[in-house]
Amino acid sequence: MSPRVRRTATLAAMAVLAACVTGWAQNEEPVARAAPVRAACAFRTATLMPVADTKAIGYANNTRALIDSTGVVSIAVRSKHGSQFTIGLVRAAVAWKDGEEPAVTWIEDRDSLPFSGAPQRVAAIAAAPDGTIHMAWYGGVRGETDHEVHYAHFTTGKSARIAEEQAPFRVPGFESVAAAASKPMELWQEHAAIAVGPDGTVHLAWEARDAYRRASDGLPRPGIAYATRSPNGAWSVNAVLDRPPYLQVDDKSGQSRPSILVDRTGLVHVLCYGAVGGVQQILYGTTAGRGFSGWKPVAPSSGDQRHAAGALDAQGRLHVAWREGVGQGGSAIMYSVRDADGHWRSPARLSPAGENASTPSVGVTDSGVCIAWVAWDPGAKNSDGEVDNGFPADNSTVEGRVEITSSPLAREQFEPPTVTDRGPASYPCWAIGPSGPGAVRPPIVWTSVDAGGVVNLKLGWCERGK
Repeated sequence: MSPRVRRTATLAAMAVLAACVTGWAQNEEPVARAAPVRAACAFRTATLMPVADTKAIGYANNTRALIDSTGVVSIAVRSKHGSQFTIGLVRAAVAWKDGEEPAVTWIEDRDSLPFSGAPQRVAAIAAAPDGTIHMAWYGGVRGETDHEVHYAHFTTGKSARIAEEQAPFRVPGFESVAAAASKPMELWQEHAAIAVGPDGTVHLAWEARDAYRRASDGLPRPGIAYATRSPNGAWSVNAVLDRPPYLQVDDKSGQSRPSILVDRTGLVHVLCYGAVGGVQQILYGTTAGRGFSGWKPVAPSSGDQRHAAGALDAQGRLHVAWREGVGQGGSAIMYSVRDADGHWRSPARLSPAGENASTPSVGVTDSGVCIAWVAWDPGAKNSDGEVDNGFPADNSTVEGRVEITSSPLAREQFEPPTVTDRGPASYPCWAIGPSGPGAVRPPIVWTSVDAGGVVNLKLGWCERGK
């Protein structure tokens, strides 16, 4: 690459990252009026810690990272602690330096929850108005073969401390269903998503199954279940459940991998994907109090849609990106906005033609929207030997290069995407934090494989004046 081309690419990267952070530092102007800011932002990266595999924070359709008003980043990580896969809360500060060691608080064994006896899966986290961090994930416990939803919350300050761990409810029946299934199964209660409302209520959604809703092959059909935890710790459902608290299910189709968000009015927004006319589509619904709106497709298409991620802006608009099948076996990142009046705008393709892409993450500032994803050349194989990352399968490892684009909220014009890690890299996720005067710029986290084959948790941020 010539020096002139290299400089052009560097300036393009600065422009994209500057657009993503404008509005998060005090006295900044909106992107449309801030051309000097674009050239003054350099993208910096640091290695936080080695992790066991590239799925340490995947999939990133839910919040895996937070940033507080002091610039401390909290990341929910799944990795090996000792010889067992478990969950840790990683804490580091922007700007981080390679070689420093972040603080990690690992989930602990409790009398009723001996986690070290069974692997745990990726967690989602959310911050409450009082600064506590709430976490939800799924996994087993010693002596139990099924996956159940687990919950923890952390107090924060100079360090994070586990204040509570529990399995608030349990859905029995896994062993009988697995024994009767026509092929081996391990899925049960999966893919927990979590958000905290303005009143401190915790909202939990997950991919649930039970012993009664089954397909013709005997496998249980998944559906999205929903529960809440009040600020004083009372769950809407608890103990042993005959049936998960589904939002809306039928006997013919299922829904998978939810994302959940709560706006400033307390309205709960839920995204997932499910079959519509035999094709997987992104579905959306809202709940307030005890009522659910029902599922409706976001952007009906003949292409297979999965891996939806969303973020809310200050005006109550919901920004959603997802992976959609296009052409002959290809996949692209699509994007749409739900306006405050409930109208969905026509979807737009963000990833360029000629590349495949998946697992997007969405971040919103006071003045811009940022989308990151993993991209690869058609026909590329991941570390598991799967062509095109196993598309359209949703459990395959997704590896490639991390790309980012952004747009001002006011004009909806996305920059050409910029590569921030050429890979093999996986599952970028924007850190969610406070907005408004004095707020901290949002960093991004992802996993990346170095030249020696070590998988590392990476942190990227925009640094001014460099």
